[in-house]
Amino acid sequence: MTIDVAAFSEQGWLVMRGAIKPDELAAIDAAVSGVAAWADADGPGLHHFEQTDAGAVLARSEDFIEHDNVLRAFICDGLITRVLGELFGEPAVLFKEKINYKHPGGGGFAPHQDAPAYRFIDHHISCMVPLDPATEQSGCLYVAPAPDAGATVPPGRGTMMTTDERGRIDESLAAKLAWRPVPLDPGDLLFFDSYTPHYSDTNRSDRPRRAAYLTYNAASRGDFRDRYYADKRADFAVAGDDFDGERVRISIIDDFLGRPVQR
Repeated sequence: MTIDVAAFSEQGWLVMRGAIKPDELAAIDAAVSGVAAWADADGPGLHHFEQTDAGAVLARSEDFIEHDNVLRAFICDGLITRVLGELFGEPAVLFKEKINYKHPGGGGFAPHQDAPAYRFIDHHISCMVPLDPATEQSGCLYVAPAPDAGATVPPGRGTMMTTDERGRIDESLAAKLAWRPVPLDPGDLLFFDSYTPHYSDTNRSDRPRRAAYLTYNAASRGDFRDRYYADKRADFAVAGDDFDGERVRISIIDDFLGRPVQR
């Protein structure tokens, strides 16, 4: 499978269609369903919920690879890490892993860059793995060229756009970006740089739009996954899982547009 490193470097993202075979995809889908079940059974992992018109639903699961062999093999030793080796120019190491479920009515994410939310290292690449069709109706990702698109930028050095107090791209800047939707089918992969502007809308369909988001850094920069999750758990233990009852909190920055669960 050809990996267009030049296209990724130029625009900040890369789509690979039909990259995952159906049998492997089925095993991943079953494993993700198992992770989701942990949230209601006091199982392992870090889980976040949101409120929809239909009630409280699971919004995100994180920190689970130690507890599922199928997902650990797929995430840490498979096609994705081989592609990332080409994109980074060296081996990659996992920084964090999460599943966004985006049930019907589930919130989207305001325009943002990932770099402000990812501590310890200034450059990451994420891979979106759709488990359901990601369409404009179901809240697919929208991307825009990174600020340095077309320029010669050393690996790991992107431009951070001005943000508001919530860590979102300033509205006046976001309005000027050339946004484009990235519809995806199960089996496709979307790789995007941590400086690539992106957002997504509410799921307006009648089915979930589940997707794994797997984030890596170049191995030469170090392995910070355990430290990242220790910091996040400590941060949430102090600050709680919402913003004064107004917005649900699932990320380090305040980019999620979902509603907090009604107590």
